[in-house]
Amino acid sequence: MKKQFFIFVMLALAIGNAQAYDFMAMSPSHHVLYLNILDAENHIAGVTYPYYGGGNYYYNQTKPEGDLVIPETVTIGSNTWTISEILDHAFYDCPLTSVVIPNTVTAIRDNAFYSCPLTFMVLPNSVTTIEAQAFSYTRLQQLTLSESINTVGDRAFSCTKLTDLTLPEKDILYGIGCFSNTSLVTVVLPEGLTVVSKEMFANSPSLEHVVFPSTLTTIKDEAFRYCGSLQEIDLPSSVTSIQGNWNPFRGDAGLESIQMDGSNEVYYCENNCLIESATNTIIAGCKNSVIPDGVIAIGAHAFAQCGLTHMPEIPASVTTLGESAFYGCLDSGSFTLPETVTNIAGSAFSYGHFSTVTIPETIHTIPYRMFAFCQWMGEVTIPASVTDMGESSFLWCTKLKKIYVYNPVPPTVNTSMIYHSFDYVPRSATIFVPQGSLSAYQEAPGWNEFPNIVEMGLFPIGTEWYYEIENEDGSITYQHLEYAADTTVNNEPVHILVRINTLYDKNLHEEKSYEYIYERDNKVYWWNKTLNEFTMLYDFAAQVGDEWEIKVGTERLPMHVDGEGTVEYNGQTYRTLTVSDPQDLFSGTIICGIGHETSFFPERLMTKGDNYRVGGMRCVWQYGQLIIQMTETACDEVYFNFHYDVDETTADGFQVYPNPTTGLITVSDTQPGEYRITNTMGKTLMTGHFGGENQQIDVSQLSEGMYFITIDGKTTKLIINR
Repeated sequence: MKKQFFIFVMLALAIGNAQAYDFMAMSPSHHVLYLNILDAENHIAGVTYPYYGGGNYYYNQTKPEGDLVIPETVTIGSNTWTISEILDHAFYDCPLTSVVIPNTVTAIRDNAFYSCPLTFMVLPNSVTTIEAQAFSYTRLQQLTLSESINTVGDRAFSCTKLTDLTLPEKDILYGIGCFSNTSLVTVVLPEGLTVVSKEMFANSPSLEHVVFPSTLTTIKDEAFRYCGSLQEIDLPSSVTSIQGNWNPFRGDAGLESIQMDGSNEVYYCENNCLIESATNTIIAGCKNSVIPDGVIAIGAHAFAQCGLTHMPEIPASVTTLGESAFYGCLDSGSFTLPETVTNIAGSAFSYGHFSTVTIPETIHTIPYRMFAFCQWMGEVTIPASVTDMGESSFLWCTKLKKIYVYNPVPPTVNTSMIYHSFDYVPRSATIFVPQGSLSAYQEAPGWNEFPNIVEMGLFPIGTEWYYEIENEDGSITYQHLEYAADTTVNNEPVHILVRINTLYDKNLHEEKSYEYIYERDNKVYWWNKTLNEFTMLYDFAAQVGDEWEIKVGTERLPMHVDGEGTVEYNGQTYRTLTVSDPQDLFSGTIICGIGHETSFFPERLMTKGDNYRVGGMRCVWQYGQLIIQMTETACDEVYFNFHYDVDETTADGFQVYPNPTTGLITVSDTQPGEYRITNTMGKTLMTGHFGGENQQIDVSQLSEGMYFITIDGKTTKLIINR
């Protein structure tokens, strides 16, 4: 039998449009209730607020506070009214600490208890509908939804203190963000549930573990966005739809593992990447992801704010990067986009921590906000292929000091006051442009806002040359040249080349010197330290029959051009000159824009009397990328050996076998410790704990190629060959 409250009430008369209720009653907890008639014939009413308008629902009224008990019925004279709903904004922002809702209530409408400091609530089995923000910004810690619930509205329990949640064992409609911004640690999604709604548990930083039911088919946009404590995802085979343009796990910086039941026919997981099978597109990754070979696209927000401290190596199969694909990457090193990438969406690298970035020749437009807010970036290289700079493409890159642009025709810059391509980029930054294009950049809109525009030389800073040295004992070592910095000599803008000859044993005998060159009109001039003057080293514009003179100390070396031709390396065609001199000291082939194939400088004249000889170019690197390889020996070994001090033979201290391997290696002769596997550019791809003698390590997730494994400060080469 329903409990009825016979309470004296006074029927309220409507006064203009200010009043929002039909009559008042007193609750058992001695709170004034304002009620609206929902069904006059059947005497059904709902609890409402006293006034219309402006969101100030209790203007000039005392707000209910403390512990509220809502009755099942109220009696007005001879009429008894049943309370069936808590209407919109009924107790909006009221200082209530608890509420008891009667079994007659079937619906709790929009914002009914919004911003009430509720810590306790009795939700009866009669309730079938909870609408948008009904309990948002309350302090509820526990919630059990009964089997009678059919609908939970948008953000119904958002921004609460929920730590304990029990959902009904059936499929119901959950609104956007209905349990977002809570204190949940574990969520068990019930059997019967088919859809995880958009942002359903987003912004819940305490959430560590989610159990997915076997009935789940759909996960919508950003369902678990910014759940920073979530460590692993294990999805059932029933999931056939990950909807929207947003990664459901975006911003989960603690996520270490993404797995899926192998029988799923729509998606699969590999190397901690969630991949759509039909399109080979990565939907979601985590900080431990390795992008598998065969992936074609990185989806929108796939790695956005996922805690990446190193950019994963992008395999050659990838052609497309979706919007915000690597948004917020924490890699503080240099980053070069692979040439296979031809399509990049906006904000792909926004908020990245990269120090330098190189864009490949396959890119024609730098899209909207591609590098926006990369406030750690000091240098960027824009290739000749780029013709258009998108809106806000370098917005707030406040530390950008050097911009290398290789297109002789200035790329179009968006100069809108709101969407300027270089908004908040320091105008003190230096713009390096191709020779002969200075005036074009000085006059081009957007570029002309930078007063420091200079023409580049033939060699970009960071260029490295490696030549072989034949030592007295017949051993082969190398000469390393690096364009390391710029200076000024006799008012000329001069490049400093660090020249290192490694003789016999790199740990015992090494000669280091500094050479100074500058470029003008396709000619390279070299500083003669004996005569204190510049003399021509190369004339890359020379024709057959032309001559020039090189001075080495006080000696003179006349050079004659005997022929010309072309050669192609890595898809790039270079002009060549065949040259000779009377003493045959610097005769041979010059690669225009690169240098002599035998030695960059006339070493045979410079090293007369020494017991070694520079005898041929091995390779040339620019921006950490191999552009020329002259020998069959892998030049990535040379690069890594020089920069990371690794012998080309196995390092003392431990052994790796089989080497080459197809995927499983055994490590012996070393103590337990941490191991690290890097590629030839020094990027860490795998780490783990080495347990000791004869431990096996599975490297099958790595693609074919050369790598380096380091244990206890010792490094050796690892070859994967399948």
